[in-house]
Amino acid sequence: MKKWVVKAIQVGSIELDRSAMTHYKGKGETVTVPIWCAGATDGEHKVLVDTGIRDLEEYKKAEPGVSQSPQQDTVEAVRRIMGWEPEDVTIVINTHLHCDHSGSNGKFKNAKFYIQKKEWEAAFMPLVPEAPFYDQLCYDKHAVNYFQWEFLNGDTEILPGLRIITTPGHTRGHQSVLFDTAKGVVCVSGDICNVAENVNGNLEPNIVVMVPEVYESFQRIRQTSHFILPGHEPEIEDGSEDFIPVI
Repeated sequence: MKKWVVKAIQVGSIELDRSAMTHYKGKGETVTVPIWCAGATDGEHKVLVDTGIRDLEEYKKAEPGVSQSPQQDTVEAVRRIMGWEPEDVTIVINTHLHCDHSGSNGKFKNAKFYIQKKEWEAAFMPLVPEAPFYDQLCYDKHAVNYFQWEFLNGDTEILPGLRIITTPGHTRGHQSVLFDTAKGVVCVSGDICNVAENVNGNLEPNIVVMVPEVYESFQRIRQTSHFILPGHEPEIEDGSEDFIPVI
């Protein structure tokens, strides 16, 4: 079986109180965290996990501390780290449809998009606490042709060495992506783990809509993965292939 190469792609930053990501631990400590996407290839397929933000000023309504340099624009960042043009990307996997993870979906016109059906439905009918983080312009029919979507109902093997597992809790239909790499299984976790401390310290992430499911999702990641690229982990470098060990 071919092994995958996975690279971290930074598409922005957010300044916030650390406790927002670690269930009140570190309250009063201001930190700046990256917004991560991931690029992955087995030498044949070109896969992008999450697509960053759509509009900086719009996203500031949900996250006032967000910033983005020109080189962190998703298209430019993918080109810089992976050497891919938007039309080269064949698969986009959204861990969930919050606007910092699906914002540039519309830039990848040749891709097939993978999402849990439950998440896609929730994104069009969000609960009150979820609503500020869903922006339909990121994933509606004008951004992504309906026939580009592949709706999933649970764990799915997409390609050899590339598997999606359900990890609800942060959102109702959240999923994480597993890649079989030469170093071991890498989990691109989206925001079920904002930082590695969530899974390794059993601490809830920012925004939780299903509490028991969060801890079940942590356990799934611990059972399956050697390393993790969380949605906003500051201890990973842009372009890196080295991620945080899962304890």
